Amino acid sequence: MERKVPKGYAVMWVIFAAAYAIWMIFFMPKYVLDNYENMLSEMTIDGKVYGNLSGMVGAHWLYPLWVIFSVASLLLFIFYLKKFLYCEKQTKGMAVAACVILVVGCAFVVGYGFLGEEPFIDKVRYITASMIGMNYPWMFRLWGVLGAASLFINTLYCYRKFNYNSKVGIIAGSIGAVAIYVTVNCPSMGEKALSFFPRPRMVGHWAGALIFAFGCAVPVVLFLFNSAKRLKGKFAVTAVVFVALLLLMLALLIFVGKSAIIENIPMVAAYALLLAFNFTHFYDEAIITE
Repeated sequence: MERKVPKGYAVMWVIFAAAYAIWMIFFMPKYVLDNYENMLSEMTIDGKVYGNLSGMVGAHWLYPLWVIFSVASLLLFIFYLKKFLYCEKQTKGMAVAACVILVVGCAFVVGYGFLGEEPFIDKVRYITASMIGMNYPWMFRLWGVLGAASLFINTLYCYRKFNYNSKVGIIAGSIGAVAIYVTVNCPSMGEKALSFFPRPRMVGHWAGALIFAFGCAVPVVLFLFNSAKRLKGKFAVTAVVFVALLLLMLALLIFVGKSAIIENIPMVAAYALLLAFNFTHFYDEAIITE
């Protein structure tokens, strides 16, 4: 396996970061800092008033800081590729870093789903991650940034550990990671808020979330199915269980509704799978010797 990050990947991430920066600098401020906040100052949904959706009312100087931070965090994905996939060998420091961000990411994603004062049954039925972000906008941003980085890093670590690589997996994971940045910058209050928000904005929010879920799942599924095809046994069983969990989430979305807790099912499953792949010896028979 080549140990230098392919130029195509680096260029791809620079383009992603540049496009995101242009969008945030020239198109988003009017929503976040101007008309958007004025519109929300008297907006009520289900008897609840939302007047600080961005978390920046009275502190507009936070917006350029967020833009700088989020653009920088996107460019860090090139560094992740270099350190966790295109490295000469995996070190103990890399293992610790990957494990820590995996555990922290999973704990944060699960804990985030329980934020707020709504009854637990409502959290299960319809309180989405974005709706929680109405009251915790900065936690919502962190949810997206941390979720994208932790899943991407551990997918790369998994690929390097097992000497596996997939251009489709890397590109899909990259697109998925970028997509969540669209979602966290276009929060949604659900269908009831469509009269308050431009429909393209809502479509952007939902598209970003779906692409994130799909993009993060693809590289893990490709590795899992590749191993199952070669070795069968426990890998085939794991593949069936993972697909069953995805189908369970789909069924819950159809018959129960969208919610942060239901949406967390595939993410937590991916975290658990990556934890087993990366930091246990249970699946080590899949390692391909170079």
